[in-house]
This record gives sequence, C-alpha cells and structure tokens, in this order.
Amino acid sequence: LKGLHSDIASRCSSLFEKGEYSGAVEKGFKIVRDRLRQLTGLETGSEAFGRGKLHIKGAAAPHVDSDFNRGVKFLLMAIDMFRNEKSHTSDGNIDNPQRAYEYLSLCSLAMRFLDRAEIKERE
Repeated sequence: LKGLHSDIASRCSSLFEKGEYSGAVEKGFKIVRDRLRQLTGLETGSEAFGRGKLHIKGAAAPHVDSDFNRGVKFLLMAIDMFRNEKSHTSDGNIDNPQRAYEYLSLCSLAMRFLDRAEIKERE
C-alpha cells in the first residue's frame, strides 16, 4: 500500500496485510469521512459540497473548475454509497486483495483531493 495516500496506507496496512480486506476497506472509507467531517463538519460528499461549501483546488483550467469539483463530489458520493453497501454485510463481499486495493485506491485519491480543499463562499 506504499503508493497510497499516507493516511490510508498507514492506517489500513495492518488489516490489509493480515488478509482482513473488508476491514481495511471499511477503515479507508471511514478515514475519508473523518476528513470530510474535519473540513466541513459534515460526513457526506453531497453535503460537504453543498452546505459545507467545499471546494477543491487543482482543476486543469479555470473554465473546467466546476466540472473538476463535480467529479470530486461524485467520487466522494460513490465512497459514501460503497461504504453504506459494505457496512450492511459481515464481510463486505471483499475477499480478494486486488479488489480491496482498488477500493483503497479510491479512498487514496479522495484524500489527495481533500488535501487541496478549501471552504469557499459561492459567488
């Protein structure tokens, strides 16, 4: 997990290395939600970009900033939905290390975006 965001790698690696893939993925989802809560006081992507006024810096150009931020919002909303789906079963339906790594990669990407977050008043 070395190439993943440091928070995801450091906090999920022991579970992943023990073969507890569902636990590692669930923890990754929680890390993303904790970061959203830290930034905005809200836990979900839709709320963070709405009421929370979350904005992610780093779009390729100013004229695509809204598309970029909408994409990050949908990534965070997908993590919300995957987390909800996985939390309603005992094993999260993740018994494959590659699948678990891919979910953790989504969490890592979300965390890298959240590293560039700001709270911005809407114009």
